[in-house]
This record gives sequence, C-alpha cells and structure tokens, in this order.
Amino acid sequence: MRSSVFRFYSFLILCVTALNVTAFDPSATIEVPMRDGCKLSTDIYLPSDGGKNVPLLLVRSPAGRTGPHLEALVPMAQWGYVVAIQDTRSAMDPEGKTMPYIHDAWGEHQDGFDSVEWLSKSEWCDGKVGTVGTSALGITQLLMAPSAPPALKAQYVRLAAPCLYNHAIYSGGRLSKERVEGWLSYYAGHPSVLEFVKGQSEYNDFWAQFNAMEAAHRITAPAVHLGGWYDIFLQGTIDAFISRQENGGSGARESQKLVIGPWTHFWPMEQRFGDFMVPEVAMQLPDHLTEKAWFDHHLKGIDTGVMERSTVAYYVMGALDNTSASGNEWRYADQWPIPSTNTPFYLMPNGALVGTNEDASATLSFTHDPENPVPTVGGRNLFMESGPKDQTVLEQRDDVLVFTSAVLDQDLEVTGRLSATLYLDTDVDDTDVAVRLCDVYPDGRSILVADGLQKVQIKQNALANGSTAVNVDLASTSQVFAKGHRIRVSVAGSNYPCFEKSDNGGKMDSNGKSAIAHSMLRFSKEYPSQILLPIPSAKQGV
Repeated sequence: MRSSVFRFYSFLILCVTALNVTAFDPSATIEVPMRDGCKLSTDIYLPSDGGKNVPLLLVRSPAGRTGPHLEALVPMAQWGYVVAIQDTRSAMDPEGKTMPYIHDAWGEHQDGFDSVEWLSKSEWCDGKVGTVGTSALGITQLLMAPSAPPALKAQYVRLAAPCLYNHAIYSGGRLSKERVEGWLSYYAGHPSVLEFVKGQSEYNDFWAQFNAMEAAHRITAPAVHLGGWYDIFLQGTIDAFISRQENGGSGARESQKLVIGPWTHFWPMEQRFGDFMVPEVAMQLPDHLTEKAWFDHHLKGIDTGVMERSTVAYYVMGALDNTSASGNEWRYADQWPIPSTNTPFYLMPNGALVGTNEDASATLSFTHDPENPVPTVGGRNLFMESGPKDQTVLEQRDDVLVFTSAVLDQDLEVTGRLSATLYLDTDVDDTDVAVRLCDVYPDGRSILVADGLQKVQIKQNALANGSTAVNVDLASTSQVFAKGHRIRVSVAGSNYPCFEKSDNGGKMDSNGKSAIAHSMLRFSKEYPSQILLPIPSAKQGV
C-alpha cells in the first residue's frame, strides 16, 4: 500500500509540475459567502490580458486550492476566462471530520449553487459560469447540477461519478476497499469518516443525497462526460450521461456529450496502460470535444461545431500489442448504448465457453478462504496498478474456475454493458462472486478486459431448486477480440483488495479463523450460467 500511496502523490505532483503552474499566483483570494454564513476561500485567476467581464470557470475542490486541479488553470485562463479555484467545506476542516460533498449537492446546504450565483455577479464575470474538474472535482460538479444555478451554462466532467454508493463506495454491494480507504484518508483524514461510511453498507437516505441520477430532472446544464474503459468511475460516467441525456430538465436533455477512451484514472498523465502503452491516437481528445471547444460554444457563443457533431466519441480497443489490428480506433455515435444484441456465452462444466445452451447438468466447486483471497491484478483501481493486466497467475489457482472459448475464426467486437448470471450453491449465508472477462492472446496471455463482483445473501435469493441466481455487473467496454484470440471468463469468491473480502457470514472454524466457503456453480439447460456480451448491430462511424 505504501508504494501505491507514493504513486498517487507522485501523480499529484506531476499534474502541477507538468504545467509549470508554480509560477502562477492568484490575482485575488476572496471569501465567497454561503446561505448559512459560511465563507469558502476562493482563488481568482484573470485572463493573461487582465481582462474582466468575461465568462468564469469554477473548480470546486475537496482537496484544497493548490494541487492537481491546477492542471486546468493555465490553458483556460489563456483562453480568455476567469478561473476560480475554491475550497469546499471539507477542504477547510483542519481535523478532517467533514464528509466530502455533504454540503455540495441540492439539499439543505447548496454550496455549489451559492458559489456559482455569487461569482456570476462579481466584478470579474459577465454572468456566465462553467464548471470543470477531474475525479473529486468532477463529483462536485455532478452533485451541484441538480441545484440548477441559473448562471451555470455548461459543465465539463472528467472521470467522475454521479452516485457515490453504486459507483464509488459499494459497487456490487461490497465495499470498494482499495479506492475508498485510500481516497477517504486523503480527502477526510479523520478515521471517524471512514468508520461512518463502513457503517452505511446499505443504500439509504444518507446515500440518496449523493445520487444525482435520481434528481436528473432538475438539471439544466449541458455537459461533456469524459471517462476511461479502465477508470474507477467508468460506469458512473456513462450513467451520468444517460440520466441527463434522457431525463434531464430543459437545457440538459439531449444536450450531453460522452467521451470514453482507453484510459485509467490517471489519464492523461500516464501513458502506461496495465501491461501496455496507450496508443498515441488515444492520448488526444477528438477536436470537437475538447474543453476549449465546449466552453467557447456555451459561454462565448462561438460556433465550434460541438453540438452539430456526434454525441458520443468512444475508443474501440483491440489487440493492444498490435495497433494495426482491428479496433484500436475512435468511433462516433449519436446515442449510448449503441444498437447491439446481448449475446449469451454459456459456461460449461468442461471449462468451455460456448454460444449454445447445451444440456450439461453438472456442478463445479470453488472455495473462498478469507485468509487467502484471490488478489486484484489490474482492472479499475485507484492506488494499485490498473488497466489491462495478465491474469494467468490467478487463473492457475485452485479457487478460480476458468472457462475459455474456442479460437476465434474472425474478429468479434463487444461494445456496451457487460453482465453475467451464475447459479450458485454454497454452505454459507453471505459470500461473493467475482467475475473476470479476459482476452486470451495467441501466446497464452490472458489480458483483463473487465471485471465485477456481487455480494450474495443466499437465504434472500434462493430459487426453487435451492440454488441462487447471482447477477454480476462487469460495467462496460468496447473491445475487439481479434481473430486467433480466445474469450475467457473466470469465476472466484473474491477480488481483494479491489473489493473487501467476505467473512462468509461470520462463520468461524474450530481454530477461531474465518470459515472457508464451499460453493458450487450449477450448469443445466434450465439454469444456464452465462455471460452476456453486447455485439453491435453495425459498425459505427469512424
């Protein structure tokens, strides 16, 4: 963990030094008043020509006013905008006891609303405000949006999530341990905050105040939602786009844009991408969906073509060791998800992965030992190494079931939401099912494409035959499985520490250790364990 934390803080430093922002000092530091009398410290950066009465771009940060959020400062001020960098309340709490975002949404306190409206009337601003920011600074934007400040004209949200519970804290019902513990130690240093979050394991009214999708109808701002196929907030980015595009209020509905590249949470500062390098063509955004094009259109009225061109830009991944292979290119679409057919691939007891539901009544067994969980290797992580990593070592464990297709005789594109349905018997009341989807290269490497985990409470979900249907969400992808490659699905009882490990319902063995869960995966015509892969109906625009 120590090396992972070092990597994270090195990333923060890199964000600043790469842009040489240390030479820039704010033109003014002001205190912006909130409705309850609280004042938030805000640094003001004027355009390079010193101009005023121009549009303002607001960055709201739970991590203070100096650091990685300055990556947006230099170029945007030079574009002729006032840039305001603001502390949220949690950033101003010296004891670290304030839950991030608790005052930043559309409830009793609406610090985002109050800040936008006050700044829009300031001497620097012409009345039009945009918001911008990445990760935590993107979440403040998403939670602000349902408060619908009249002066808010556009948002550019990078690598963020609209629902803290589902997308960030308890994905699949189990604590997202790796990201949550590290993230909260950085943004809210007091242990009481993490203890409180761990005590809120079920979705409730507390979490509802951090779910902007439920309030999409209140939102009026157009936005670009930018995500990465291996980002921790991938599905959150997509869900934010869909909820606002389809259910947003006037000004928001059908005025959203979506960009998804082959990136981890550390794009664009890292070109390393798991075991590979991000192709050069994927390191740059499509011209019409850059921040400058977006804000120039919505805040300055410049015709940059952002609304006339495609709604969605997404990068289709292919064989990552051969950029000339199928995929490995940007595609464009007018909607998301793109038209596709959810195609089942069935898990067979002989370890095959096939396209037909064969009658093969049988079971396969696997275990989950909390003392020896299946480790996380790559995927959508924050502090650990992320991206497409080789899973071969994991697949050789005796507590992992592996199912592999025949060698593909042609390319197969998979683009959209991934899910698996498994039929399970187990001897404990509470356990997990972890599923990984991999691209098996001709040399034997099994490269992770997507993964997911679902907490399973057996007694609540038992079927007539005594087994439990487990639906596992693997989020989304766009991947061409190349001719000569194979598709692989693995099943296990853990993915640790990406997810907290199950204690198997608290059962203990005779030695006082957590009991080992013994689970069986069922295979039959009636209860076919399967993964659904969305196969596009047609190739989208290039």
